[in-house]
Amino acid sequence: MVPTLRQPAGAQAYAALLSTASGIVLVLTLGVLALAPLGEQALRVGVAAGFACVIVGGLVFALSSGLPLPQGGPSSATALVLGGLVSQLVQDPGVELGSAAGLAAVLAVAGSAVVLMGVLQMLMGLSGLGRLAQFVPQPVLAGFMNGVAVLILISQLPPLLGLPAKVPLGAPGTLALMQPQTLAIGAATALLTWYVARRWPRLPAPLLGLLGGSLLHAALLAGLPELALGPRMGALPHDTPWPHTLLPLLGAPAQDLLQRHAGALLATAAVLALVSALETLLAAVVVDQLMHTRHSGRRELLAVGAANVACGCWGGLPLVLSRARVIASFDAGGHGRGAAWLALPLFTALWLWGGPLLALLPRTVLAGLMVVVAFALVDRWTRQLLRQWHAGDRTPELRTGLVLVALVALVTMWLGFVAAVALGVLLSTALFVRRMNRSLLRSRSSGELRPSRRIYARAQEALLAPLRRRITVLELEGALFFGTAERLASEADTRPADCRVLVLDFRRVSGIDETGAVLLQNLQQRLALRGVALRLAGVTPEHAHGRRLRACGCFRGSETTDWWPDTDRAMEAAEALLLAEAGAAAAQAALPLAQTALLHGLAPAQAAAVAQRLGLQHLAAGALLFSQGDPGDRLYVLTEGSVSIVGSEGGQRYVSYSPGAIFGEAAMLDGAGRSASAMADGPAVVHTLSAAALDELATSDPALALVLMRNIALHLSQRLRGADWAWRAAAG
Repeated sequence: MVPTLRQPAGAQAYAALLSTASGIVLVLTLGVLALAPLGEQALRVGVAAGFACVIVGGLVFALSSGLPLPQGGPSSATALVLGGLVSQLVQDPGVELGSAAGLAAVLAVAGSAVVLMGVLQMLMGLSGLGRLAQFVPQPVLAGFMNGVAVLILISQLPPLLGLPAKVPLGAPGTLALMQPQTLAIGAATALLTWYVARRWPRLPAPLLGLLGGSLLHAALLAGLPELALGPRMGALPHDTPWPHTLLPLLGAPAQDLLQRHAGALLATAAVLALVSALETLLAAVVVDQLMHTRHSGRRELLAVGAANVACGCWGGLPLVLSRARVIASFDAGGHGRGAAWLALPLFTALWLWGGPLLALLPRTVLAGLMVVVAFALVDRWTRQLLRQWHAGDRTPELRTGLVLVALVALVTMWLGFVAAVALGVLLSTALFVRRMNRSLLRSRSSGELRPSRRIYARAQEALLAPLRRRITVLELEGALFFGTAERLASEADTRPADCRVLVLDFRRVSGIDETGAVLLQNLQQRLALRGVALRLAGVTPEHAHGRRLRACGCFRGSETTDWWPDTDRAMEAAEALLLAEAGAAAAQAALPLAQTALLHGLAPAQAAAVAQRLGLQHLAAGALLFSQGDPGDRLYVLTEGSVSIVGSEGGQRYVSYSPGAIFGEAAMLDGAGRSASAMADGPAVVHTLSAAALDELATSDPALALVLMRNIALHLSQRLRGADWAWRAAAG
């Protein structure tokens, strides 16, 4: 929801003026940059394309966007991408730029690429695929933007050096035609713009740089009229734009050109759609941060797509949400949509009646402003990596990042934007697979460090303790898919030689694809042939992972006795298997009271004296012995069945007790309430010793009471040692 913002008309008008000032430099330069392959026609057609973008496209975007600052305009990256297509079109032997029909055919095909770009962006918005543009890996994005920055700098060298438009930069004799004074004016313009933006960030630095550079040019020309200072913008078109750019497609020349370059047109439109979507969504985040709003990515892609369809019909440059115009408007106090609406007639007035004034602008001054734009495009993350490298950081991650950035940048400059995006897709896939493959295994541990929360009888625990090392636990993280399946198989094969049970913890697994499901089933069968039992933790028939495995056609013939809701239960099942193979029952059904931990080491007469003071309770399966918050006035001794300590909701198991165990003693000793609930796992029998009975025994038989307290303390100590694995896991 966009907040309703009402501001004084003066603040909105001032913001619109600064927004127009920040946009006019891009309008005058990016159109020429995109259509430079047209030669002498580039200035006239390029400036018209820039104005059509901010006027026609800006109007459609302002009408359809949901942002409070809907400031649209051209961008350097999209202008260069479109310029690559135009360059390919003008090199076609069948194109005659000197004729009106040839020029119209080139512009019609270029305009159709912008229209198709807009259609693709609207489809991205409708399908939700626009979110994928936000997940481009940082090295790929950084390399692309750095390549664009270098290309802009190269394209501005001719006007900075005062070279005639028809002279290529590397042609013989170019050095003799260079004009150092022209370069000095461009450099002074760039430095002034940079200094103003750095020293006074709220001032319109591009406008002040434009005025300062133009005044310097005029002063030098007045004082030294014989000095060559490079060309000016010259006469600009002032006719009213109409949506006739695509009309030549009805004729044979344009249709033939379109057919010959259909592949390049489709690729260019796809790249433009992706780059424009990414720039727009990133700029929308800036608006959210400035205005404390939340944009709809779907709506903004539909808006920018509709604007680009209009731009293509009017022969305009591709449009994006202009971050420079947004920030200029906000810093000037324009915090609402009014600034965007007021900027539209300002641009229109400049287009219709500002031609004579704009024609006086020196080309080297505009080139100096574009140099500032190019340096601003250099990726900040890349700068940080270079600073770390200079400081002596030589980590593999840093080296890989810099290599990927340089590779994408070089491909962008050498082979063009389509090849750079194709390389970016391949690198994105490779980086994704590598990252997922590396992060699949979160931790590896043995059963000694990850015992279950079952407290066994003394004899069982003595038998089980040396056997737990035969349990291996692999905690997984991320997605189990075609890129990580082989990693899991390799990790399973590196288990210890005496491993009997392999437990896979799926608690942090985000998803399973068909390849991962089939590999998991094959892994179970392969391990079984080697005498290793597989237990899956965090997988049940009702859970998403269990349903996914079944949907992939796996584990359908199994009773899933190897699936458990959590690692604790899976570990208990693994311990039960080891106990069974050692000839002991996993759970002892009953234990005489004299053999419990409380009465350990007592003489028969002492045991009988204690037994007389104990209460007796029979519990049915699922019955609550006590609830969280109940008074802790007694301890319990389990002689039959199993009792678990669970959370208040009855879901999380903290510990389970076997016959012979003591529990509830901590609350009795400190007098506090019960910190959790106790529930019978099945039919159970417990004996109770109240605090009052223990106090009476301490008075009548202090020696016996001392032995009981020692047994209670020993039992507490053993429980603390058993919980040590959880503390280690949490610390890790």
